[in-house]
Amino acid sequence: MRMRFILLSFLLFISCNRRELTYYEVVGVTLMADWSQAGLEGEDTYGATAVFYPQNGGVPQTVLMGNRTHAITRLPKGHYNVILFNRSFSDFGGIAFRGENAFHTFEAYAKQIENRSASEVSVTSPEKLATCVIEGFEVTDNIECSLHFTPTELTSTVKVQISIDGLNNIKDATCRLGGIHASILLHNGQCGEKMITQEFSIGNPTFHEGSFTDGTLTGEICVFGFDEETDHSMSLSANLVDGKTKIEQNFDKVSISKDTDETGAIYLHIEAKTPGRIPDVEPEKDPNSGFNADVNDWGKEENTELPL
Repeated sequence: MRMRFILLSFLLFISCNRRELTYYEVVGVTLMADWSQAGLEGEDTYGATAVFYPQNGGVPQTVLMGNRTHAITRLPKGHYNVILFNRSFSDFGGIAFRGENAFHTFEAYAKQIENRSASEVSVTSPEKLATCVIEGFEVTDNIECSLHFTPTELTSTVKVQISIDGLNNIKDATCRLGGIHASILLHNGQCGEKMITQEFSIGNPTFHEGSFTDGTLTGEICVFGFDEETDHSMSLSANLVDGKTKIEQNFDKVSISKDTDETGAIYLHIEAKTPGRIPDVEPEKDPNSGFNADVNDWGKEENTELPL
């Protein structure tokens, strides 16, 4: 009987040693965010993401906030840095992330870049990205804490206006703006050294008062930082209304200034004028278009009485 008891105890000891048990003391942490300064109107349904980085170098903890203004999580006691940003990692079309395993290397970068002859071109403008960072807060035993975030926009908004002589000849147009940063660090907003060219569509044709041929095209993009003191190359590519002619024009002079929109948000305003007039072309005739219908094809006139 004694030997049986010793054997049973030995087996229990072995089975316990096979699985290491780790117990962490966790404390409730409340997250509250005020997005009124972020310039993200209409994004309430996207939620937000908070990434907690233990200052002792442990594994970061990601909290997805379905309600971007309020969430509750639990963290082991210790000291943390946290980065909060809008949306989730996979909710962006023009932004991707890397280096998220460490606080100081976590960055956003332009997602869709094409290698072309002279430069690397981003074909998708990044969406607006807003962040808030809290460093060095402490989670202690049995004391629940609250974190209050006020995110601000990390990206910069650039509005472009191009004055064009011969605007009536343009069917659609694309603009390319050089000297754009390809990435940005989330913890301090420092832009990466790599530069790219941003490609984007421009539209909203507006003719000058009293003119049927000359006017402006406008466009708006978000970028990872923008230095208005440096030179930025800019070019226009347009398809003309004849359906076969394509023109390219480079801008010799670009005017860059800061402005404020109706909500008080600061943006960068770029103005340029095409160096030459867009050539006059004969508009393409579309046989399926009601505007180009031939009266001779309407058939014989018939009188029909309609009941009242």
